Amino acid sequence: MLLFLTVGAYAQSERATDFGGIVSAEAEAGLGGPWGLSAEEELRFDHDFTQFDRWLNSVGVNYNCLHNRMNIGLTADYIRRHNDRGYYENRGRLGVQVTYAEEWRRFKFQVRSKAIGTFYDERTGEHRVNPKLYWRNRLKVTYQPMNSRWKYALSTELFWLTNDPKKGGLDNLRTVLSVDYRLSRRYYLSAFARMDNDLWVNEPVDRFYFGLTFKAKY
Repeated sequence: MLLFLTVGAYAQSERATDFGGIVSAEAEAGLGGPWGLSAEEELRFDHDFTQFDRWLNSVGVNYNCLHNRMNIGLTADYIRRHNDRGYYENRGRLGVQVTYAEEWRRFKFQVRSKAIGTFYDERTGEHRVNPKLYWRNRLKVTYQPMNSRWKYALSTELFWLTNDPKKGGLDNLRTVLSVDYRLSRRYYLSAFARMDNDLWVNEPVDRFYFGLTFKAKY
Protein backbone atom coordinates (compact mmCIF):
# COMPACT_ATOMS: atom_id res chain seq x y z
CA MET A 1 0.00 0.00 0.00
CA LEU A 2 2.80 2.41 0.92
CA LEU A 3 4.64 1.56 -2.31
CA PHE A 4 1.47 2.19 -4.34
CA LEU A 5 0.87 5.59 -2.71
CA THR A 6 4.49 6.65 -3.15
CA VAL A 7 4.71 5.59 -6.80
CA GLY A 8 1.39 7.27 -7.51
CA ALA A 9 2.56 10.49 -5.92
CA TYR A 10 5.82 10.47 -7.89
CA ALA A 11 3.92 10.02 -11.13
CA GLN A 12 1.57 12.94 -10.51
CA SER A 13 3.76 15.76 -11.91
CA GLU A 14 7.25 17.03 -12.61
CA ARG A 15 9.34 17.26 -9.46
CA ALA A 16 11.94 19.80 -8.33
CA THR A 17 15.09 19.02 -6.32
CA ASP A 18 16.78 20.96 -3.53
CA PHE A 19 19.80 20.37 -1.27
CA GLY A 20 20.52 21.68 2.20
CA GLY A 21 22.34 21.23 5.48
CA ILE A 22 21.42 20.84 9.16
CA VAL A 23 23.55 21.52 12.24
CA SER A 24 22.07 20.74 15.66
CA ALA A 25 22.77 19.95 19.30
CA GLU A 26 20.67 17.71 21.56
CA ALA A 27 20.74 17.06 25.30
CA GLU A 28 18.92 14.53 27.49
CA ALA A 29 18.85 14.44 31.28
CA GLY A 30 17.20 12.06 33.71
CA LEU A 31 15.05 13.46 36.51
CA GLY A 32 15.11 10.32 38.61
CA GLY A 33 12.91 7.31 38.07
CA PRO A 34 11.11 7.12 34.72
CA TRP A 35 11.08 10.87 34.01
CA GLY A 36 13.46 12.81 31.80
CA LEU A 37 14.03 16.13 30.06
CA SER A 38 15.28 16.93 26.56
CA ALA A 39 16.40 20.04 24.67
CA GLU A 40 17.42 20.72 21.07
CA GLU A 41 18.84 23.59 19.00
CA GLU A 42 18.84 23.36 15.20
CA LEU A 43 19.97 25.49 12.26
CA ARG A 44 18.82 24.49 8.78
CA PHE A 45 19.86 25.72 5.34
CA ASP A 46 18.23 25.07 1.96
CA HIS A 47 18.20 26.35 -1.65
CA ASP A 48 21.40 24.42 -2.36
CA PHE A 49 22.97 25.54 0.93
CA THR A 50 22.60 29.26 0.04
CA GLN A 51 19.65 30.28 2.26
CA PHE A 52 19.11 30.12 6.01
CA ASP A 53 15.78 28.30 6.30
CA ARG A 54 14.99 28.00 10.00
CA TRP A 55 16.14 28.14 13.60
CA LEU A 56 14.47 25.72 16.03
CA ASN A 57 14.49 25.62 19.83
CA SER A 58 12.84 22.62 21.46
CA VAL A 59 12.26 21.43 25.03
CA GLY A 60 10.51 18.27 26.13
CA VAL A 61 9.59 15.99 28.99
CA ASN A 62 9.27 12.22 28.68
CA TYR A 63 8.15 9.23 30.71
CA ASN A 64 9.49 5.68 30.31
CA CYS A 65 7.41 2.61 31.09
CA LEU A 66 7.08 -1.10 30.27
CA HIS A 67 10.69 -1.73 31.34
CA ASN A 68 11.88 1.15 29.10
CA ARG A 69 10.24 -0.34 26.03
CA MET A 70 7.73 2.52 25.79
CA ASN A 71 8.40 6.25 25.95
CA ILE A 72 5.71 8.93 26.15
CA GLY A 73 6.85 12.47 25.43
CA LEU A 74 5.61 16.05 25.23
CA THR A 75 7.52 18.74 23.31
CA ALA A 76 7.25 22.51 22.85
CA ASP A 77 9.13 24.24 20.02
CA TYR A 78 9.86 27.80 18.97
CA ILE A 79 10.66 28.14 15.26
CA ARG A 80 11.98 31.10 13.28
CA ARG A 81 11.22 30.08 9.68
CA HIS A 82 11.74 31.58 6.23
CA ASN A 83 8.31 31.32 4.59
CA ASP A 84 7.07 31.23 1.00
CA ARG A 85 6.54 35.00 0.98
CA GLY A 86 10.25 35.65 1.37
CA TYR A 87 10.55 36.76 4.99
CA TYR A 88 11.00 35.16 8.40
CA GLU A 89 8.10 34.47 10.75
CA ASN A 90 7.65 33.05 14.23
CA ARG A 91 5.99 29.70 14.75
CA GLY A 92 5.11 27.67 17.81
CA ARG A 93 4.74 23.91 17.87
CA LEU A 94 3.36 21.45 20.41
CA GLY A 95 3.74 17.70 20.10
CA VAL A 96 2.87 14.47 21.87
CA GLN A 97 4.48 11.17 20.93
CA VAL A 98 4.53 7.51 21.88
CA THR A 99 7.53 5.33 21.01
CA TYR A 100 7.73 1.56 21.43
CA ALA A 101 11.01 -0.37 21.04
CA GLU A 102 12.10 -4.00 20.91
CA GLU A 103 15.62 -5.39 20.70
CA TRP A 104 16.81 -8.50 18.89
CA ARG A 105 20.48 -9.39 19.09
CA ARG A 106 22.37 -6.26 17.97
CA PHE A 107 19.29 -4.67 16.39
CA LYS A 108 16.77 -2.27 17.89
CA PHE A 109 13.36 -1.72 16.27
CA GLN A 110 11.37 1.41 17.13
CA VAL A 111 7.87 2.50 16.13
CA ARG A 112 6.88 6.09 16.89
CA SER A 113 3.52 7.81 16.49
CA LYS A 114 3.52 11.59 16.94
CA ALA A 115 0.81 14.27 16.79
CA ILE A 116 1.98 17.84 16.11
CA GLY A 117 0.23 21.19 16.03
CA THR A 118 2.05 24.17 14.46
CA PHE A 119 0.77 27.66 15.31
CA TYR A 120 1.49 30.55 12.93
CA ASP A 121 1.92 34.25 13.65
CA GLU A 122 -1.00 35.88 11.84
CA ARG A 123 0.60 39.33 12.15
CA THR A 124 3.06 38.44 9.38
CA GLY A 125 0.63 36.87 6.93
CA GLU A 126 -2.66 35.02 6.72
CA HIS A 127 -2.72 31.23 6.82
CA ARG A 128 -5.61 29.17 5.52
CA VAL A 129 -5.20 26.65 8.36
CA ASN A 130 -3.96 27.72 11.79
CA PRO A 131 -2.90 25.66 13.64
CA LYS A 132 -1.79 23.01 11.16
CA LEU A 133 -2.12 19.50 12.59
CA TYR A 134 0.03 16.56 11.51
CA TRP A 135 0.05 12.90 12.44
CA ARG A 136 3.48 11.33 11.87
CA ASN A 137 4.40 7.65 12.00
CA ARG A 138 8.00 6.42 11.94
CA LEU A 139 9.74 3.06 11.77
CA LYS A 140 13.42 3.03 12.79
CA VAL A 141 15.97 0.21 12.79
CA THR A 142 19.27 0.62 14.65
CA TYR A 143 22.30 -1.67 14.56
CA GLN A 144 25.30 -1.51 16.88
CA PRO A 145 28.18 -4.00 16.56
CA MET A 146 29.38 -5.60 19.76
CA ASN A 147 31.95 -3.55 21.72
CA SER A 148 31.81 -0.80 19.09
CA ARG A 149 31.59 2.98 19.42
CA TRP A 150 29.65 3.08 16.14
CA LYS A 151 25.89 2.85 15.70
CA TYR A 152 23.96 2.76 12.41
CA ALA A 153 20.30 3.60 11.85
CA LEU A 154 17.74 3.76 9.04
CA SER A 155 14.26 5.22 9.43
CA THR A 156 11.23 6.08 7.32
CA GLU A 157 8.38 8.36 8.35
CA LEU A 158 4.99 9.29 6.89
CA PHE A 159 3.38 12.71 7.40
CA TRP A 160 -0.42 13.01 7.40
CA LEU A 161 -2.00 16.49 7.33
CA THR A 162 -5.25 16.03 9.27
CA ASN A 163 -7.13 19.35 9.32
CA ASP A 164 -6.83 20.95 5.88
CA PRO A 165 -9.96 20.23 3.79
CA LYS A 166 -8.20 21.17 0.54
CA LYS A 167 -4.80 19.51 1.04
CA GLY A 168 -5.37 16.97 3.80
CA GLY A 169 -3.89 13.49 3.75
CA LEU A 170 -0.50 11.94 3.13
CA ASP A 171 1.82 14.68 1.85
CA ASN A 172 5.40 13.79 2.82
CA LEU A 173 7.74 10.82 3.15
CA ARG A 174 10.99 11.21 5.12
CA THR A 175 13.91 8.77 5.02
CA VAL A 176 16.99 9.16 7.24
CA LEU A 177 20.28 7.24 7.21
CA SER A 178 22.55 8.03 10.16
CA VAL A 179 25.85 7.01 11.75
CA ASP A 180 26.57 7.77 15.42
CA TYR A 181 29.98 7.73 17.06
CA ARG A 182 30.38 7.63 20.85
CA LEU A 183 32.99 10.22 21.82
CA SER A 184 32.81 9.42 25.53
CA ARG A 185 30.41 8.04 28.11
CA ARG A 186 28.08 11.03 27.74
CA TYR A 187 28.82 12.59 24.36
CA TYR A 188 28.05 11.45 20.82
CA LEU A 189 28.41 12.79 17.29
CA SER A 190 25.92 11.87 14.60
CA ALA A 191 26.23 12.33 10.82
CA PHE A 192 23.15 11.79 8.69
CA ALA A 193 21.61 12.08 5.26
CA ARG A 194 17.90 12.90 5.06
CA MET A 195 15.49 12.79 2.13
CA ASP A 196 12.11 14.56 2.29
CA ASN A 197 9.76 13.75 -0.58
CA ASP A 198 6.56 15.75 -1.12
CA LEU A 199 3.58 13.53 -1.95
CA TRP A 200 0.23 14.46 -3.51
CA VAL A 201 0.89 18.23 -3.46
CA ASN A 202 1.15 20.89 -6.14
CA GLU A 203 4.73 21.58 -7.26
CA PRO A 204 6.33 18.69 -5.32
CA VAL A 205 9.95 18.95 -4.23
CA ASP A 206 12.50 16.28 -3.30
CA ARG A 207 14.74 17.75 -0.58
CA PHE A 208 18.09 16.24 0.40
CA TYR A 209 19.78 17.31 3.64
CA PHE A 210 23.19 16.44 5.06
CA GLY A 211 23.74 17.12 8.72
CA LEU A 212 25.75 16.84 11.93
CA THR A 213 24.32 16.53 15.44
CA PHE A 214 26.16 16.73 18.75
CA LYS A 215 24.39 14.72 21.47
CA ALA A 216 24.81 14.78 25.24
CA LYS A 217 23.18 12.37 27.72
CA TYR A 218 23.20 12.95 31.47
